[in-house]
Amino acid sequence: MEEIKPSQKLIMLCAIGPVQEFIAQARRTRDLWFGSYLLSELSKEAAFQIARSGGELIFPYLRNEDDQAVKKLRVANKILAIVETADPKRIAWEVRQSVTKKWLEYARDAKEQLGACINQGMWDRQVKDLIEFQAVWVPLYSEDQYQVARERAEQLLAARKTLRDFKQHEIGKLRFGEKKSSLDSGRESVLFPEKASIYMSYGIKEKEKLDAVALVKRLSFSITNREDKFPSVCEIAFKHFKATLKEIQDKDEENLAHKCVKEYYAALHALSRRLEDRVRFEDKDIDSYDYRLFYESHIEDYIVDHIAEQVRSSLSEVEKQETISYIKHHLGMLEDKLNRNHINLNPYYAFLVADGDRMGDLLDTLTSYQEHQRVSEQLSHFSVRAEAIVKEHSGELIYSGGDDVMAYVSLNEFFKLSESLSREFQHVMKQVVPKGCTKPTLSVGVAIVHMLEPLEDVRNLAKQAERMAKVKKDELAIIYQKRSGGDQMRVSLPFSIHPCERVKELRDYYRWHWISSQFAFGLRDLHDQYQQMFGTTGWNLSSDEQRVLIWQEIVRLALKKAPSNEIKPDIEQKVLPYLKKIYETQGEAMKQLKMLAELVILAVTLEKAGNNQ
Repeated sequence: MEEIKPSQKLIMLCAIGPVQEFIAQARRTRDLWFGSYLLSELSKEAAFQIARSGGELIFPYLRNEDDQAVKKLRVANKILAIVETADPKRIAWEVRQSVTKKWLEYARDAKEQLGACINQGMWDRQVKDLIEFQAVWVPLYSEDQYQVARERAEQLLAARKTLRDFKQHEIGKLRFGEKKSSLDSGRESVLFPEKASIYMSYGIKEKEKLDAVALVKRLSFSITNREDKFPSVCEIAFKHFKATLKEIQDKDEENLAHKCVKEYYAALHALSRRLEDRVRFEDKDIDSYDYRLFYESHIEDYIVDHIAEQVRSSLSEVEKQETISYIKHHLGMLEDKLNRNHINLNPYYAFLVADGDRMGDLLDTLTSYQEHQRVSEQLSHFSVRAEAIVKEHSGELIYSGGDDVMAYVSLNEFFKLSESLSREFQHVMKQVVPKGCTKPTLSVGVAIVHMLEPLEDVRNLAKQAERMAKVKKDELAIIYQKRSGGDQMRVSLPFSIHPCERVKELRDYYRWHWISSQFAFGLRDLHDQYQQMFGTTGWNLSSDEQRVLIWQEIVRLALKKAPSNEIKPDIEQKVLPYLKKIYETQGEAMKQLKMLAELVILAVTLEKAGNNQ
């Protein structure tokens, strides 16, 4: 007779993957969004399956599977729960099966849309074994042993992740010289080249080669029933220009910049009449402007995707090329006029990632699972608020789960968004931090990039910036990558100095020609020179003497690098007092000089990039 094992209380920790394949491999923003969304949905399914088995969830904080707020919630890919069972292996297996079933439902919905237009044998092979699932469990003999048991579970999971699962390779319907996927060179494309015209209606470009996983991402809107249009990075970059026009219109409706845009649309309407109204351009107000008509690299996409839907009879190839050339010519004229008015059609945007600081330290102070549940509840609140905050700043959220945020936003809003997220995170976590413990903060990394940069490279740059911010923590780190090449700008600023306010003021000084780019980079050179000198023997200056000496050098540099002698009184009366206010905040003189240099360089760089907020 088989021995019946006694039921015992356990801590169970599960992880869902693969994270990189779900998130990182993306060419379009909606691919990136769906990868994050899908991983979150699979993690929620794992959590709910544990709850159905009688487990008590600790992280994420999910209480009602049918609650609409819970359905919208995004969660991380780790699930922590307490289960009471004699067979934890069975529960882990049921969770794995439930997660796999959920993924296959998404894959099935995508496959049904494409039908016979894909290599079905290869599709089935690629989606079958995609999901990675690890689970560990540790006995919880008493509640006061919770902290020790949780730490042991984390150690076991880390050890389990070092092992790889190797599965037998199944051959699909392969053909000689099968093309590799554009997004994942480890998989073959499931598309047939001869059916490219069919794929275009699904948002797949003629020369794209996509594997099964990438195709599920590409068809995400139809299989998730998302109603709103997911904006491209180009559309987000264009929001800055539209905001500038609105600001101008509110101040002066007869402003030259606004007139220039109206003249541009008048030229487009003339084109419409030339084509016998087979092409129409809507310009009722600024909000209706289509970003593709303002960037040369996207005009052809507009013709193919937008005009083709409006014409009563299709454009001939000659008419199409003439139309594109006509629009590009008048767009060039518009750009020249705007540049003379000191306004740029800014092609840059900001990609943001954020992560909580000292969260591990906080968890180490929690002695019961009830305390951990309260932390998880607050992290869920932050996740919901983060989405609202991103929307408030006209950005687009890609992911918000636990203490992680990923979004993209226009250049005129990323500072405000970063500070709003930082404040909200500290406010939320303040509710659950035990007295005497260091409060968690938020580190934010931002990559400022051209809208044509590959999305995977952009995400990697933003992660690099996040790592810079987490060196000192509670900072905003920025990497500015020029499309034309050259050195990257890398700065990291503490939120405590309110960088948004500082950069705005310094940017105005640069716009009014009170400071120059030579002054900005001269400050950095000054820091490097004194850093080297103070590190050698022969300098026995006190900290106060160093502070006075360096300030005198700043004054000398500001006056020497003044754009003209006429503005020197403004520098002495307005600029220098403001610089001194920044320089004399608490901290060592050299550190304050470095921070001042980074602030001025950032202000000048953003203004040159077209940040005219």
